[in-house]
Amino acid sequence: MKNLIIVLVMLIGVSSLVSFKSIKENTIKTDNIISVSDYCEGWEEGYCEGWKDVKGVYAICPITPICPIPEIGKDDFRGGYNRAFKAGMKAARQ
Repeated sequence: MKNLIIVLVMLIGVSSLVSFKSIKENTIKTDNIISVSDYCEGWEEGYCEGWKDVKGVYAICPITPICPIPEIGKDDFRGGYNRAFKAGMKAARQ
């Protein structure tokens, strides 16, 4: 009976340690999602501003195209904004 209690306590301890490890792995993955999200927010804002640069300040922005995969080293808000600004200007001229 005493051995059974010791085994149960050890199983509970090991299972709790293993469950905390998986939470840590999931936290690391969310950091990558945040950077892509910042890039796409810059894409949304930059596309509209590029469109308005050609059409005028009071122009209504069209539906923004889907955010593309960021270029290497330009995966922040600024990189998305700059790339989309150029794309918005090009689309407005066509």
